[in-house]
Formats: sequence, structure tokens, C-alpha cells
Amino acid sequence: MKRQILLISILAASLSAMHAQVAFRPYVGINSHTITKDFQDAEWRSALGYQVGADLQIGSKLYIQPGLQLEFAKNKFEVLGTGINIDVKRTSLRIPVMVGYSFGKVDGDFSFRIFTGVNAGILMSSSAEDFDLNKDDWKSATFGWNVGGGLDFSIIFIDLGYQVGVSEVFETFDTGAKDNLFYGNAGLRIRF
Repeated sequence: MKRQILLISILAASLSAMHAQVAFRPYVGINSHTITKDFQDAEWRSALGYQVGADLQIGSKLYIQPGLQLEFAKNKFEVLGTGINIDVKRTSLRIPVMVGYSFGKVDGDFSFRIFTGVNAGILMSSSAEDFDLNKDDWKSATFGWNVGGGLDFSIIFIDLGYQVGVSEVFETFDTGAKDNLFYGNAGLRIRF
């Protein structure tokens, strides 16, 4: 009985501490996608895209951070020997779930964080100028693993991260290509 009371007390204290340490974090950011394998007569090039989103940072030093973001990715597709460069655009709903650790005073004016976690992407649309590459050619869902770091300045934060693609991106092409990306986000921390 004492063990159950102790366990319930620890759980209640943990939930209370986590509840006291919740931050809503709306943000905007930039991204640069790299498709890992080229086609036989063409190469993929990175281009600058952007995203908007929000997440919840739940916890203090050790935290979990689920979120949602709308991502607008861009690539250049160069057909070798022709000088043809095609703009390829994709819009995805991304669902990241990060786990992180914060160094410094969490409720203070400055802290440094490291984080890692999974990211699921659901393709919403795709377009390519004058080229037959559409939404059906891409996988409807892809997954990646993220690592990164962030800085908190009072109510402002900056995150930089890298995602390694763990699933193939093409549905109709057997290339084994994955989608890696670098991203940076900046936004507000609204603490509860």
C-alpha cells in the first residue's frame, strides 16, 4: 500500500510539474530539401522553401515537443546536357514529435536546447513546371529522423535542425531516393 501511495504521489508531482512547464510555440522558418538519388539523366538540386507551424513544449529540463507544420518545399530538377531546369514544389503537412533537453535556466531569459525525434510528412500537393511529375509520383506519407539545437531568449526562440529521411519518397520511380532536409525556425514561446 505504501508503495502505491508513493507511486501515485510521484506521478501526481510529475504531472503537476509538467503542467506548470508548458509553452505554446508558433513559428515560421526556412528549409532546404535534398533528394538523395538522382535519375539516370537528371540531377536534383536544393532550393529554399519555408514552413509555418506550432508546437507544444511540455516539461522543464527534459521535455517532449509534439507539433504540426505546413511545409512548402522546393527543388530544382536539372535534365543533364539540355540546360533544362524545372522547379518542383511540394506542400506537406508535417507532424514532428521531439524529445529534448534544456541547458540553463528554463524559466529565465536564456537557455540552450538539444532535441531529436521523428517526423511524419503527409503530401498534400505537388507541381512541376512543364514536366510530368505530379502528386501520384510521390509517396503520400514519408518519415524522417531529426536532430538539432535551439536557443531561447526570453519569449523568442530559434531552432536549427537536420532531418534524415528514413523512407523512400517516390511511388512510381524505383530509385531508393530519400528526402533529407536542413531547417531553421524562429518564433515565440508563450508559457503557461
